[in-house]
Parts: sequence; structure tokens; C-alpha cells
Amino acid sequence: MPKERQIKRLGETVSPYFQSISKLPRQIETVSKYFLSTKRCINNKHVFKKEDNKIHVNESTVNQTSKKRVELSSVDLDVLAEKKIIPFVPKYIPMPSPLNLVQESLYYDPWKHLIATMFLNRTRGCQALPLLWKFLDEYPTPQIAIKADVNKLADLLRPLGLQNIRAERILKFSQSYLIRPNFSSPKELFGMGKYAEDSWRLFCGEKDDAWMKGSGFEPEDKVLKLYIEWRRQQYELASIDGHSSHLS
Repeated sequence: MPKERQIKRLGETVSPYFQSISKLPRQIETVSKYFLSTKRCINNKHVFKKEDNKIHVNESTVNQTSKKRVELSSVDLDVLAEKKIIPFVPKYIPMPSPLNLVQESLYYDPWKHLIATMFLNRTRGCQALPLLWKFLDEYPTPQIAIKADVNKLADLLRPLGLQNIRAERILKFSQSYLIRPNFSSPKELFGMGKYAEDSWRLFCGEKDDAWMKGSGFEPEDKVLKLYIEWRRQQYELASIDGHSSHLS
């Protein structure tokens, strides 16, 4: 049994991601901003903003998007598939929570971690996670994933909806991951946005401190917020226990 599945089953409380996991996935109606057609991705609200009836272009975002496209258009998949990557060494092991978040299981592998955020972004866990584990069984590394048949991958993702767009983005993300294995932020990679960035900072960052009060870190995802609240509660309880022990 894969390591991530063994860890995933730990804990007694069922994560919101795992609720109703036996139900058949239903096609989602809400389309994530991260799954807009790649042909139009520089026209979304992250690139353009409207103020006083004028359109202002975020040139930085356009340049970053263009750079990623140039990198991907010139890549040799056969060469990239043979590329060796220095194994990632986690700076810390995230505290396992009763939420049993999938990120807690995949902190040791940046590519799998970020793939999980692609599956979970704006999608219910009971829909996404069964397909995530199936995907990782068939494509355990980015080197294997980039050689996947896009039509076969789209069929696997069909229950989630937008399967052709999702398949294309997974392949391009995996290519960009192999091109930039030493990235400093997930946003440097194709298809990565705020949710991926926030998840990365919580579970794969340089320090295990993003959850602390005063860090300035405020994710939008409600489940990541639950994890932060739980970590803060544990810290406060430990501080109280430590103070009581000192007094006795």
C-alpha cells in the first residue's frame, strides 16, 4: 500500500475532504478561475483589472505567463522525462490533525502535494480524492505524468467535469515542475494560484510558522483555515500545560 494511503487513514475524525466518499462524483457547476482555457488565461481578472472605466494590464503577470509558455513550447518531452531531480527534504513534518488533510500525507513530495491542490481546488474532496489516488497510482512521478496520453487522462478526470482542460493543465504543470524543480514559490509553475501557494506555505514551507498568530498568513480556503485554527488551539493548550507544570 502506498505511503500516502497509509498515512491518509490515520486519525478518527473524518476530514471534510473525505465526507460522503462513497457517493458517485457529480459534475461541478462552479468553474475555478484556475481552469479557464489556457488560450485565454492572460485575459482573466488576475491580469486585467477595471478601474474608472479603464482597463489596466498587469504587465508582470502577462510577462510571467508568456515566459512559462515559451519554456513549455520549447521543451523536449523525451529529454525532460529522463531528468533526475534531487529528492525534496522537508524542513519539518506538519503536525497531523484530526482533519486528516491530504496535504498532511503528501508534504514529503512537492509534486504530489501540488497535484493534490489542483484536484481539490474548487472541487469537493469526496469527488476529487478517489480520482487523485487513482491518478497517483498510474502516474507516480512527474517524469511519467508528462508522457501520459492526454485523452486517457481526460477520461480519468471526466467525473470532475472540465476534463480536457484539467488534463492539459496537469501535463503542463508537470512539465514546468521538471523545468523549474528549485522553484521558490508554486506561482512560478504553470497553473498554480493562491490555493496552491497557501497550501505549500502551510505544509512545505521553510518554517512551520505560517499558522501562528501575527504571521500575516490568511488563506481563503475554509479547510486550510480550520487547520490553522486547530494548530493555534494546540499551541495555546500546550502553553497552558507548560505554565501549569512550571508552577507545580
